Amino acid sequence: MAALKDVAANAGKIGDAIVTASNSVYTTLHDDLHWSGAAKNAAEDRANREQREMRAVATAYYDLESASESLHGAIEYSVGQIKQLVQLHEVEPVVIGNDQAWTVHGMTDENEAANLSSSLISFATTIAEADAQWKPKIQEAIDEIRRMAPISNNVDINAGNTSLSPERAAAIEYANRWALSRNPDYEDLGDADCTNFVSQCLRAGGFKDEGDGGVPQMHRDDNGRWYYDDDTVKVDKSYTWGGAPNLHEYLLRDNPQSGTPSGTEVQTGGINTTTAAADPLALSKAGLKPGDIVQYELNDGANAGTINHTAIYVGQKPVTMPNGETVMADVVDYHSKENKQVPWTLQQGSGSSFPLTYHMIKVNYPGD
Repeated sequence: MAALKDVAANAGKIGDAIVTASNSVYTTLHDDLHWSGAAKNAAEDRANREQREMRAVATAYYDLESASESLHGAIEYSVGQIKQLVQLHEVEPVVIGNDQAWTVHGMTDENEAANLSSSLISFATTIAEADAQWKPKIQEAIDEIRRMAPISNNVDINAGNTSLSPERAAAIEYANRWALSRNPDYEDLGDADCTNFVSQCLRAGGFKDEGDGGVPQMHRDDNGRWYYDDDTVKVDKSYTWGGAPNLHEYLLRDNPQSGTPSGTEVQTGGINTTTAAADPLALSKAGLKPGDIVQYELNDGANAGTINHTAIYVGQKPVTMPNGETVMADVVDYHSKENKQVPWTLQQGSGSSFPLTYHMIKVNYPGD
């Protein structure tokens, strides 16, 4: 019974979050941005289409909420009555059989036993009829949600977004595959693995290494190189491969070599605490796409107060925040403390990391 109420409440919250997110994106593109031309028309057409699609997903969640509430309401009284009757009458030596006839054993008054069985059968029949009516509707809603948007706090978002290049999709697929573990093909950097992980994602997204070290480790501190070389006796990797500030400098360098990672910093800002107001959809509103990255200046750990953490943006999904509110959010994957599809604000994590500064970086993928 409690589970039905929880399903209904959570489904309603997720539906509300999806509607709010779709309205926010729609309003931003149609009303808040002052622009014109073909790009505006294309963006508005996409916003219209995505709003319709997101509202269809929200409708499925509302259907799940309604069906769960209806089943709960239909059986709540009967379930309560069965519990009450069993607790009242099943006192030694009386035993109520766990069968369809609810046979009562050990009661001296046969008429009382028959009446009790009849009452229990009546309530059980009501429950069975309600279950037959509403359980298929619950399943229909769940199937529709899975068909249109296979997303939840515990299920992967869909990386097969047709608006993304194959290279971005490959980077996201890699990120989601290895977000909660370490790829044995690469060196494990323990608690400093975040940028190493994102570099792996970028390589999986089609970027080529730039300038191996030649003599092992001779050029690893050159922020104009980005490579991981395991052909030597000891793994040789550039600081830009595994170091957050080094990767930041490398991505934003002038005149990048074709096919190597590069990007543009589109927005910076700060978040003071785990409870501070922060837009959960700020990445997408800033123009980032899944496959882009976010770097952070965390207030704890190594090199506190400088760029010391890297995450990859992998999409959107409803998430439950620490305050219990369910919202649609841009989500990221990252290592060091493994996290998969968590809000980009990192407000689900330790308060010791705050205040933090973020750097949103739009990456120039080969297929863009």
